[in-house]
Amino acid sequence: MRFAVVLALVLPACATAKTDAELRRRVAEVTAQQQRLAQQQEALARQAEALEREQLVLAARQGELTDEVTRVSGELGKLALPTPPSPRTPRPGQPDPAATFKVDIGDAHVRGPSTAKVTIVAWGDYQCPFTARVQATLAELRGIYGDDLRIVAKHNALPMHKRALPAAIAAEAAGQQGKFWEMHDRLFAHQKDLDDADLVAHAKALKLDIRRFKRALDDERLRAKVDRDQQQGTALGARGTPAFFVNGRFLSGAQPLASFRALVDEELREADELMKQGIAPDRLYDTIVANGRTAP
Repeated sequence: MRFAVVLALVLPACATAKTDAELRRRVAEVTAQQQRLAQQQEALARQAEALEREQLVLAARQGELTDEVTRVSGELGKLALPTPPSPRTPRPGQPDPAATFKVDIGDAHVRGPSTAKVTIVAWGDYQCPFTARVQATLAELRGIYGDDLRIVAKHNALPMHKRALPAAIAAEAAGQQGKFWEMHDRLFAHQKDLDDADLVAHAKALKLDIRRFKRALDDERLRAKVDRDQQQGTALGARGTPAFFVNGRFLSGAQPLASFRALVDEELREADELMKQGIAPDRLYDTIVANGRTAP
């Protein structure tokens, strides 16, 4: 009986002692965590100060470099630098820009009326960044010249651009549903999205018949059309992209608007002279290129 009473008195005391020890251990753990967090905050603060000092140094250096660029630019402006070659200067292996070439339009897609005084036949590659860049210039030209200008699209899917050929076929497939130019513009606006799934997504965005579009992607006739375009350009000497023939006169690369306008204006004057001689507007282009060269 006495043993039971002693045991009853001892057990609560042991339980209390154990609980106090756990609490003290937990307090110690929380305190240690707080100390570690405080140390991390101090380290982060030091890093922030160092980054701020580095930013100030970089800003000062940038100012120095800006001043140096201004000084060097001023010195260069005083030098008699040679005039860069004109984009219409003849180059080995390329068509002579002073000559007129017989560039058949064939079954290519055309933007603009058949009565336009000036026709630009453009060879492009949907993965070529320079071809993409010049699209804005061509759009600006259409805005300037209106119905006096038409654009003809030809394909030159360069071998180093693995998605250029599928993209060209996709554009032709869209053309079978009357949406060539819409797909043409979309592909150039999304040059990084030319995988098979992307091409189908573009077709869906244009509300094409997807089953018909997918069948057309495997149509050998469309592949053959793209190949014919490339062969025609190669035969004329237009091997790179972009390449243009303005009423049969060669212009290479993503030239600035002024270069296009200079040539278009020349051809407009020539067209006006031919019309005075009785040439009908819808016969202008064929008349101009009839006796043109067929090789560089």
